[in-house]
Amino acid sequence: MAARSAEVDSFTHRRPLADSAPALNAVVNRWMARAVEEANRPPMLLTGEEEEEILATGCDSDRLESALVGRLVGFIVGPLESLVNHSRSLDVIRVPFEQSIYRDFQFKESPVISLTRRMATLVRIGDVYVGSDKFGHFFTEGHTYYRLYATAGRRSALTFGEVTESTFYGELTTGIFSFADLAANLNGLRFWNEIEGRLPDPLTGRPVLQPYVECRMGRWHLTRRFDWRDYVDPAWDEAVNCSDFRNDELLQKVRRRIAAATGGRQCPLEQVDRKRLARKYGDLLPLVFNPDGNRVFAGRLRPKIERLLASVFDRFLPEGSDRARP
Repeated sequence: MAARSAEVDSFTHRRPLADSAPALNAVVNRWMARAVEEANRPPMLLTGEEEEEILATGCDSDRLESALVGRLVGFIVGPLESLVNHSRSLDVIRVPFEQSIYRDFQFKESPVISLTRRMATLVRIGDVYVGSDKFGHFFTEGHTYYRLYATAGRRSALTFGEVTESTFYGELTTGIFSFADLAANLNGLRFWNEIEGRLPDPLTGRPVLQPYVECRMGRWHLTRRFDWRDYVDPAWDEAVNCSDFRNDELLQKVRRRIAAATGGRQCPLEQVDRKRLARKYGDLLPLVFNPDGNRVFAGRLRPKIERLLASVFDRFLPEGSDRARP
């Protein structure tokens, strides 16, 4: 389970971008093919009889999942997130922290952002602008969602997302509650569930019609190609799916910087087809989509989070210290 590694500024220097979906689809399909090859490879030091027994008894789902996790999931920064961040061939937008909408955040307000000063890279997938951090959410948090969905049900997975975004993945450590992160997490759950398609689709409740793999004669075979456009939608874009902030001070700092970066505009920069999103997400849409502008976070966990944050900094920082960044 990965901690959030970066925030994305989807407003500053926003400009038309080439579609990165074909290139990133090719990467994911290559990694998935290699994972399937690895899952089909018999463990080392087997006798011929043992290998024949493995092939005769069928495919090993645990080995397949482990191989896919090894290729797609990261601890701090996901593999695809890192590739996008360092790519010299993709058409991307990189915003230095010193120019970002978060540059006024102080240490006591946002310890992770003010210390790491790391910003995600912005790319375009289809018609949607996506921060590279969302790829980490999709594969890593999405996998955690899937494990919870498989063992404890959909509600447990969604509650995990809300709690972590409200605490150590989001509001508590960065000051930001990102609905776009939750949208990426939920779509990641759908991806992992579609590997074998054993459980109903968490959005529709219907069986998965075409899983990514099937077992034939004791070996896994890929039967479907991955395409980011099957999952990415406007809810992934933080310039149209507006984040909440821990308090009004952070909110006003961000609003001033967004206005300066966009010629006086605010989130959402564009209106999206809510009916189309509602058809996809159904009753879960309010949990992952906020088209009504940046706000102060009003979640049920906020009072507890505020008290915890205050106690941490009162304990470890000298009185009057704010460790402000320039």
